[in-house]
Amino acid sequence: MDLIIFSGQSNMQGQTECLPYNNSAVNDAFEYNFADDLLIPLRHPVGENLDINGRPFCPDFNDIPGTIEKSALLASWENHANMVPEFCRSYIAVTGDQVAAVHAAKGSTTIDYWLKGNLGYNFLYQKSVAAIQKVNPHHIFFVWLQGESDAIAGASKECYKEKLLQLNRDLQKDLHIEKFGIILVGRFTGDERDDCIIHAQKEICTENKDFLMLTTITEQMTQIKKFMNPFADGHYNCQGQEIIGAFAGHALGIYRLSQK
Repeated sequence: MDLIIFSGQSNMQGQTECLPYNNSAVNDAFEYNFADDLLIPLRHPVGENLDINGRPFCPDFNDIPGTIEKSALLASWENHANMVPEFCRSYIAVTGDQVAAVHAAKGSTTIDYWLKGNLGYNFLYQKSVAAIQKVNPHHIFFVWLQGESDAIAGASKECYKEKLLQLNRDLQKDLHIEKFGIILVGRFTGDERDDCIIHAQKEICTENKDFLMLTTITEQMTQIKKFMNPFADGHYNCQGQEIIGAFAGHALGIYRLSQK
């Protein structure tokens, strides 16, 4: 069984408008539930709502700022869809391997939240270690979709790249990830601030063999209304999430086969 860690902000958390029509469990795929230390069949909704003390809580969907403030990790918003099931379905179709998914994401977070020493990394680490101990996986991969908040904050390309390198170093040391997969951040601000993060992610995948660009379709998808959530600007809808997951999961599967 392989283990895939999914991390980032709201588009990795999942902020869609609905569940897919077919919400059957993904064959040979499981999600690790940290609160109960269980492997459960992988289906929507994905993730856990954990407060800053690591306890499960019920988010107030009418109070986004309050929910963000009290949470450490968040499940897919309003119990709707995200990309994880379709990603794993596509990965399994290529590799034939069973998968355990670890979802550790939270909306409105900059990359700093996920760096070692901060709350996000602490919970990402704890949940992933518990899953690794549960599964004893053959391969461990990390999948990242994040950067919108850094674009909003005006982060420079070089600063963001250095933080990606820092995050990767710690994940390799602490969790022994084999590859840092990136799903390219989409265009959120609509101006040159997006370019800094987009270029940082593209360049690091070209320059550093530790990183793998899983898909760049997101850069175009954010400009196509039929793939976006009409109730949440800058966020992919259910169809968009499933397309992204299918492309990215296939790419990671191809990489996985190349390592045999």
